[in-house]
Amino acid sequence: MFETSLRGEGQRRLAEIGAADLLIGIPTFKNARTIAYVARTAAEGLVRFFPNLRGTIAIVDGGSSDETVACASSFEVPPGVRRLVTHYQGVAGKGSAVRAIFEMSRALRAQVCVVLEADVQTITPEWIQQLARPILSKEYSLAMPAYSRPISDAAVTDLIAYPLTRMLYGVDVRQPMGGEMALSVEVASRLSSKDVWETDVARHGIDIWLTTVAINEGVKLCQVPLGSKRDESRELLLSFDPTCVQSVGTLFRLMDIYRKRWPDMGAPRTAPVYGNGNSQHHALPHGAAAPREFTSVDMTLLAELFVSGWRRYARIWKTVLSPSNRTAIRHLVEQPDGAFHFPADLWARVVFDFAVVYNKGEGDPDKVVAALLPIYFARAATIIQETDSNPELVEQAIHAQAETFMAEKPYLLRRWASYVPWAWEGVR
Repeated sequence: MFETSLRGEGQRRLAEIGAADLLIGIPTFKNARTIAYVARTAAEGLVRFFPNLRGTIAIVDGGSSDETVACASSFEVPPGVRRLVTHYQGVAGKGSAVRAIFEMSRALRAQVCVVLEADVQTITPEWIQQLARPILSKEYSLAMPAYSRPISDAAVTDLIAYPLTRMLYGVDVRQPMGGEMALSVEVASRLSSKDVWETDVARHGIDIWLTTVAINEGVKLCQVPLGSKRDESRELLLSFDPTCVQSVGTLFRLMDIYRKRWPDMGAPRTAPVYGNGNSQHHALPHGAAAPREFTSVDMTLLAELFVSGWRRYARIWKTVLSPSNRTAIRHLVEQPDGAFHFPADLWARVVFDFAVVYNKGEGDPDKVVAALLPIYFARAATIIQETDSNPELVEQAIHAQAETFMAEKPYLLRRWASYVPWAWEGVR
């Protein structure tokens, strides 16, 4: 593992800056279209709400081949705000960039470190205030975002990360894979020194890893309402990408690391909400009506991916799924509209099957996660179909699904305790 994720030019620029009270770090990779807007908005929030603090904007790039670095280096910086544009070293991925930002906060002796995503389209200057204040007040050491997101942007979070994290660790954090956060320098330093930076955490497992570690290692965290979030990515559609495999794989791997904690967890408690605004899960701005989402998701494609998954992953599904769950899925595959009628209880048991085999099976864990994706598409298609993508109805469906995960937890406990690879159907 690299002793530091900071390259020489970054270290030299840190020495020039010397110190900062508030560091805003933005990991980038091919974000030329959005980085200047995000950075300018963040800088505006810094000078508007924290005029007496020394502020630095750090853009940490992962080797973009477009104009990302040029755009990050040329936007107008308000007086009094310092800019640092650099590259990280280490495993390619967002996590390595975040580690570099954490190291910068320690070197600059910052009071608070804010991390933002480079492609968010709905950021406002108020986001900086909302995220930073809980840390500056010393009431909390980690501030997580709470916002509304269309299911096309947040399906992995809504369908897997949120209900599973809530059930396993007993804390209701609505966006456990939220890309925005604020931390104390003490927490940032502790996380940057952990020996995980040659794993998927250094790639795209960073967000769920950070949340899970914070919950299980006693970091005092809160949620802050940020309104709504839209970005250039589409999480549901990007699920073909290794990003999903790395994120879900990290989530599953952490189940084994913290396996002594989650079996005895009772009813979940909601992480405190800090600041003004709507404290409900969807966190819409106060007084605002929920906008209707006009989704561009190709429902026919989702159904086709579910059906083709039965053929492509037949062997893995036979190994992973319990006989009853596999029979139920086969029945849905054989129905013309089966992909739009995938129930929440079956989905919970399927996720548990895959989590168990990921940790206890003898095959390639990454292939196990990849084989989950066609079933995940069917569950997403079902929620979109049932709710017509109405944000309030989607949120109700996600909350009901989380409750179903809780109700099905005994199934997970039985599978985890009794699973033996060589004795399971499909492995002979």
